[in-house]
Amino acid sequence: MSTRVAGKTIVITGASSGIGAATAVALARQGARLVIGARRMDKLEEVAARCRAAGGEVVALACDVACRESVEALVGRAAETFGRVDVVLANAGYGLVAKIHETTDEQFDAIVATNVKGTFYAMQAAAAVMLRQTPVGQGRDRRGHVIAVSSGAGRRGLPLYGVYSMTKAAQLSLVEAMRVEMKEKGIYVSSVHPLTTATEFFDVASEKSRVKTSGAGKVQTAAQVAAKIVKLIERPKPELWPAPFSRLALSLAVFFPRLADKGVAKTMGSRKR
Repeated sequence: MSTRVAGKTIVITGASSGIGAATAVALARQGARLVIGARRMDKLEEVAARCRAAGGEVVALACDVACRESVEALVGRAAETFGRVDVVLANAGYGLVAKIHETTDEQFDAIVATNVKGTFYAMQAAAAVMLRQTPVGQGRDRRGHVIAVSSGAGRRGLPLYGVYSMTKAAQLSLVEAMRVEMKEKGIYVSSVHPLTTATEFFDVASEKSRVKTSGAGKVQTAAQVAAKIVKLIERPKPELWPAPFSRLALSLAVFFPRLADKGVAKTMGSRKR
């Protein structure tokens, strides 16, 4: 059990499946006190049961991150139940597979509401609570730690994932700005950038899209990403890139955009299905 995680109060949005669920269970094993939220309460209660079986304290609450009041209620419940909020993990989000010119207004507005506004609301709710808290310990996150689960696509727009990539880039921009704004306040802010993760992401994206793909890069399990998020909570840093060398590869795209265009076209084309 990690002494850096045990006893921390951690809020997770989008915790009913995928990375959110795996992270909740991993943190429960480390003795964290959890408040988890999602729209699908049946799935969320299953995750809560797994967390309790792993030895963690957990509160499960219905939460639609597209609604500010719902997010504020989730974070507020954590503060009310456990006395403080140490970490808020803004994880809720989904994918959209569609060419830019074929994306409808309804699709655009819906994904922005969840991926961008949902993260924005979680960050604001976290700050409202954490700024009132008494600093503890000696780390950079003495009042709290805010984490947004972005994507490798936040660094480079991908064909068929243009609008999705935009939402992930928006999350990264919010994190980068807030990290500087909160530096002297004792609130640390980080982003997480998975690539292809073995979750229901592509199934959900397919339900909302006209094109099906299976992502890009080496596939990681949700548990692998979750284990690295636990380490990020133990030792905060600006960005977490779970897939080895992915940050370097995407950084090179900035200097060689034409070569990057050819590379992503080939990779994403081979992943169509």
